[in-house]
Amino acid sequence: RSVVQNPSHFRHHLRRAACFRCLHRFSEAARSAMVADCLYVLAGGTGLDTSDLIQLYWQALLQEALSEEASFAVLYTPFEKEDKADKIKEANKAFAEKHPDYVQHIFTDPHGIHLLPERAESLPDQQYLLTLGFRDKEVGKAVEKSVIRKLPICPGILQLTWSR
Repeated sequence: RSVVQNPSHFRHHLRRAACFRCLHRFSEAARSAMVADCLYVLAGGTGLDTSDLIQLYWQALLQEALSEEASFAVLYTPFEKEDKADKIKEANKAFAEKHPDYVQHIFTDPHGIHLLPERAESLPDQQYLLTLGFRDKEVGKAVEKSVIRKLPICPGILQLTWSR
């Protein structure tokens, strides 16, 4: 109710974040804390420590949301310069065997050849196919659609000139 009455005060959004956190609605709590941080800065908040604490709070909430929300799983499959279509089929099959709870929608990125995340041990210059599996078919389709969508190219619109 306090956010509705005065949506521009950052403390109201922090209170809302705390309420959402208690309700285990972590993504909504993180969003409210982010809004609080933005409002604090926009209002001319001078305490850098306060802004840093708010940022740490919403980052922790995001981590909590990600750890609670297991709506997808990931599998990296080594890729050599072979027939990509066959490797994608193999990656999807391997994913289904390894993660049977995430087979409502399986998607292997056809565009990119990926490297493993920094913390994972891999061979130098080894490339991987990235396969994602989702518990919710609609979420999986939305992610796939956003990945395979071709972005428009507008030549000549953005031209930067530098002069001294």
